[in-house]
Amino acid sequence: MDKFTWTNTYKEISNWLLTKRSEQQYLIEILKKIGVEGFKDVNEDKEEFQLNEIDPFSFFSYLNKYKLDSKRIEILQKIHSELKFKCEMPKDVLGIPTSHPLKVRLFPYKYARKNNEIEKLWNLFEQVITKKIDNDLFQKVLEIKSVGKGKISISFFYSMPDYYLPLDSKTTNYLRKTKLKYSFSTISEYLSLIDETKKAFKLTPFEISYKAFLSQDNNSDKTKIGSVKTLLDILDKLSDDSYDDNVSIFYRGHSSLKFELKPSIYRDKELIKNENRLFKDIIARSPSDFKDCNSTFEKLVKMQHYSLPTRLLDITSNPLVALFFACKDEKQMNEDGELYRFEITEEDLKYYDSDTVSVVSNIARRPHDFSIQSIKGLPKSTFNKKGEIQYLLHEIRSEKSHFSAVIDPLHLEMVFCVRPKLDNPRIIRQEGAFFVFGIEDDKSHCAKFDFEYQSFIINKSEKPKILKQLDILGINESTLFPEIEHVAKHLKDKYF
Repeated sequence: MDKFTWTNTYKEISNWLLTKRSEQQYLIEILKKIGVEGFKDVNEDKEEFQLNEIDPFSFFSYLNKYKLDSKRIEILQKIHSELKFKCEMPKDVLGIPTSHPLKVRLFPYKYARKNNEIEKLWNLFEQVITKKIDNDLFQKVLEIKSVGKGKISISFFYSMPDYYLPLDSKTTNYLRKTKLKYSFSTISEYLSLIDETKKAFKLTPFEISYKAFLSQDNNSDKTKIGSVKTLLDILDKLSDDSYDDNVSIFYRGHSSLKFELKPSIYRDKELIKNENRLFKDIIARSPSDFKDCNSTFEKLVKMQHYSLPTRLLDITSNPLVALFFACKDEKQMNEDGELYRFEITEEDLKYYDSDTVSVVSNIARRPHDFSIQSIKGLPKSTFNKKGEIQYLLHEIRSEKSHFSAVIDPLHLEMVFCVRPKLDNPRIIRQEGAFFVFGIEDDKSHCAKFDFEYQSFIINKSEKPKILKQLDILGINESTLFPEIEHVAKHLKDKYF
């Protein structure tokens, strides 16, 4: 198996970029030529125009904005051929963190670029390559609105993958488990962190990054929870870590390790095949239950409330609620469960009235043959004129008459975290929120879940004990499901 064949190509790209500071428009044209999209800029009058300047770190981020490894390999092979590199053709992208597709650049729009942001990024890139980084410049770059410590470390890694360590969430979670330092404030602290990590593992940074990626899904490496106290102890340690103020924490509990982070509508082929019929039929049969719902998203929340399969995935801000759901299912009582913990930045958190949420939610109303596979590579203006998109726009405008006739193809293939209206007792009691899933190419495949997370195994033998402990704390079926039939079931189970 070929591993890390991409590293030499990345080194050649870095050396090539060092000579292109005065040819930034050319760099953008190269990206377009190899099939990369998304170069909108906005001026002081809020008018859109094509981006005409770029820094090397953002160039690398554009190469990694697509979540599918096959797409990233295709792009990397194209740039290898276009620039006639002499190293071997890359065949993998193992260990390379992806960039957020909607936040690729390390600089803001034109109207917000007031402090020579792109020039500073070029200066820092040159220092990164020579391994002589000035901390004053480093701190000034960190002050750029689109930059954070994690993002800049990933950018350093892109530039020299055998020297700098990416501190994306997968790697920091992995370092946390192995009791290694993963936070820093200055460039010297970051470089010291890298040295300590490389010595501990006796591996290169790209090998460590790949090892962290593999660890994410390795159940044997996960902490096991056998009581409420164990969970609270884990969360107490995590709370000591230095997270940004704008991060919200959510949880989800699975009663079996076999379950995936996938919405219920995608758990059976017949369900997704009939999603639009399910959506229309329940409203047709119970119109009074939906009369106060002002959007498709709110209707999906109501359907989820009644256990109808939807493209929503429930999460909660209360870890004890998630622990209850990981233990409560009697059918999986003899299987280990799993508790997930998600860190969502405020920038990544949408609200129930978001236009983007309307776009993804209304996919539910389209027929099973809805597909963007053959048109998603088209320019946005052309994409939005296609018949299947016009129908989707019609659905969106039925709830939002002000909605502009522009859908970003990327949004249709993403998953978004959404805060709903706290307008029913169950959501309030469960402190609920949702992930809403788009599609991958067509409706038969759901969007790839790309939020980072930690997960912990719930010991199957301890599930009954955990449920009793939660009951003492007021977490049970009657409190989380306040409808009378659930209260009655809880009392029946308690006394009989």
